[in-house]
Amino acid sequence: MLRISILAAVFAASACAPAPVTMPATQASEVLELFAAGRAPGDVCTAQGRALLRGAVRAYGAAMAEAGEVWPDASAFGDAPDSLSSVEVSVMIGVAAGFIEVSDLNGPARGLARQMTLAHWPSMRDLRRAADVACPELVELQRTAARFVVERERYESAMRRNDARASERRRRHAERMQRSLAEMQMLAEVVTRKVEESRAG
Repeated sequence: MLRISILAAVFAASACAPAPVTMPATQASEVLELFAAGRAPGDVCTAQGRALLRGAVRAYGAAMAEAGEVWPDASAFGDAPDSLSSVEVSVMIGVAAGFIEVSDLNGPARGLARQMTLAHWPSMRDLRRAADVACPELVELQRTAARFVVERERYESAMRRNDARASERRRRHAERMQRSLAEMQMLAEVVTRKVEESRAG
């Protein structure tokens, strides 16, 4: 049922000037989960897709604020990345890239986002320009970062167990983490090259 509602919101957003789509927090949660999993119902390289994502961030952030939570907690991005979920990583990269506006965040999260730095990718200084000239690669970079977070969480869960099966799981998750890191580096290089080429042109 929520999938149908999400698709209806996409069509509604495309029918007029794109503004953040209004939706309930439950629908927003599903949109954000799909976004982090690389199955977003809207293409963030389009104005309509960004309107859907921005609406989801606004709705979910407002619900978290009502519950007394700062979301997403950008302070953890550099100081305690292990506490971040794949959704939070995806949202913060979306903010840095301009897919999501800082004004879409709620309360204290706005100030934290303004202070956020992407020290993980020192070669990528201009993600907003990258969103214009290398959007598909930037989206894939976001998806890869989210996958890395998921594998890291699974690896840490396996580390807390001492049986033989946990050892094999740790090995598999470690391999997937390494593949994700390699893919992130490759995508970062592609995005950086495209940004540099756009400046030279």
